[in-house]
Amino acid sequence: MLRSMFAGVSGLKAHQMRMDVIGNNIANVNTAGYKASRVTFQEMLSQTTRGATAPTANRGGSNPQQVGLGVQLGSIDVKHTQGNTQSTGYITDLAIEGDGFFILAEGEDGLNRLYTRAGIFGLDSGGTEGNLVSLVNGMRVMGYRAENGIIDYTSLKPLYISGSQTIEARATDQVVFGGNLDSRYTEGTGVRRTVQVYDSLGTEHTIVVDLTKTKEDNTWDWKAYWLVPSSAIPVDQAGEITPNARYVVHGGSLWKVAPDYEYSEESESPDGELVASFNAGVWAVKDGSAEFTFGTLLANGTFLTAASDGSSLVLTAELAVGQADSDTGSDTGSDTDSDTRIKFGTNGSFLGPKPEEAVISFDPAGAESISIKLDFTQFTQYADTFTGKFLSQNGHTSGALESFTIDQNGVIVGSFSNGLTQALGQVALAKFANPGGLMRSGSTMFMESTNSGSAQVEPAGAPGFGQIVPSALEMSNVDLSEEFTDMIITQRGFQANSRIITTSDEMLQELVNLKR
Repeated sequence: MLRSMFAGVSGLKAHQMRMDVIGNNIANVNTAGYKASRVTFQEMLSQTTRGATAPTANRGGSNPQQVGLGVQLGSIDVKHTQGNTQSTGYITDLAIEGDGFFILAEGEDGLNRLYTRAGIFGLDSGGTEGNLVSLVNGMRVMGYRAENGIIDYTSLKPLYISGSQTIEARATDQVVFGGNLDSRYTEGTGVRRTVQVYDSLGTEHTIVVDLTKTKEDNTWDWKAYWLVPSSAIPVDQAGEITPNARYVVHGGSLWKVAPDYEYSEESESPDGELVASFNAGVWAVKDGSAEFTFGTLLANGTFLTAASDGSSLVLTAELAVGQADSDTGSDTGSDTDSDTRIKFGTNGSFLGPKPEEAVISFDPAGAESISIKLDFTQFTQYADTFTGKFLSQNGHTSGALESFTIDQNGVIVGSFSNGLTQALGQVALAKFANPGGLMRSGSTMFMESTNSGSAQVEPAGAPGFGQIVPSALEMSNVDLSEEFTDMIITQRGFQANSRIITTSDEMLQELVNLKR
C-alpha cells in the first residue's frame, strides 16, 4: 500500500509538471517565434518480487513478478515546427520560411551568440550607423556586409545601415545599343538616337548617334558626337551686334541674316551681312566653364540670336563637339584609317565593329576625360521593322541613401537619390543538426548545447536554410485545440493519481483499525 501511495505521489508530480508546460504554451500563444513544448513520461524502476524461471522437461517456465514504483518525466521536447506567418507592415520585421534561425550577438566581434525565430528587428541610434538589432533584447543581427554593392561573404559581422551612405558618381565608359536595323532601308536613310551619359563628377552630358544605311549591302555608317548645352558668346568677339537680330555660322564666318532665313549646305554663302570670320578664333563659354576652338565648336548652320541689349549672341542650337564616325572609329583628327562600319552577315547577324573599335571621346570642363565605347553588338539586320534603340549605359551621378528594403534572400537593398539601388548587406541564418537539442535562453532565444551540434551558417536563401518573408513575423506554433485536449487529459490523470493516494490512505486507516 505504501508503494501505491508513493506511485500516486509521483503521478501527481509528473502531471503537475505537464500542466506547467501546457500552461506556458498557452500563455505564449501570441508570442512571435515561440516554439511549443511537450512532456513525455516514463515509468520508474520496478521492484521484483520473484524472478523468471526457465521451462524444464517436467514444468513450464514462469514470468517475473514486478511491482512498479511510479512515473517520472521522460522528456520535455521543443516542437520546431513552422508557425503561421503574419504580415506586420514594418520594413525591418522578418520571418523565416524554412529551418533556419536568425543569429544575434553582442559587439562588433559577434560574441555571446543567441539564435531565434522571432524577427522583431529595428534600427537603433548608433550615430550615423543605424545598427540592425532585435527589439526584444537589443542584440545585433548578424550577417554579411557589402562594400560598393558587393557583399563580402568571407566574414560574419553585425549588420548596420548608414544614413550617410552615398554612391559615388561614375563616368560612362560604355553605351549599348540594340534592336533591328531594317535591311530594306535605302542608301542615305537612317535614324538618330540621343543618349544621356555622365562624366567623373556626375554631370550629365548628351551624345547623339546617327545610323545611316550605306550603298553597300548589309552595311551601316555610324556617326557620334557630343552636344554641349547652349551658351552665350560675348559681343566683343564678334564686333558690333544688332540687338534681337538673327545670325548664322557658315564656313567659319558669322552672318547676319533675315528672321525667316533657312540654312542650306548647297548655298555658297548666306543671304545676309558678313559680320566676322572666326576660323582661328577661340570662343569662351560665357560662364567660363570651358573654352573651344571656334572652328571645331560650331558647325555650319548653327543659328544664334543677339541679346535684347546687344551684349551677346545666344546659341539656338546645341554645339556638336568630339565627333567620331565609322570612317575612323575614333575622334575626328585621329590618324587612324580603319573602317569600322556596322556590318552584318547574310543571315542578319552582327559582324562588327567591336566596342573598342567604336569610341567617342570628350574633355568636359573640370572633370576627367571621357572615352566611351559604343557597343553595337546587340543589333540585328532583318527585313523587318526598324527597332534600333539605346539600351543602357553604365554611368551615373552621385546619390544619397533615401530608403531600403529587404528581399526574400535577406539582402538589404538601398535606394539612392540618383535612382540606383545597391546591396547594403545580407542577413545570415544558422541551422543545427539537432535543433531539439537547443536550450531556451528566454525572450524566445536559444543557445547551443552539447547535443544540438554547432551552428552551420549560410546567407538567407541558401538551400535548406529558408527564405525570408519581409515585413512579417512568424507567430507561435502553439495549437490551442491540442493544448486544451492535453490539459483535460492531464487533469484527469492528476485526479486519478489523487484517488490512489486517498484510497491507499483509507486502506492504511482500515489496517490500523484492526487493532481495536
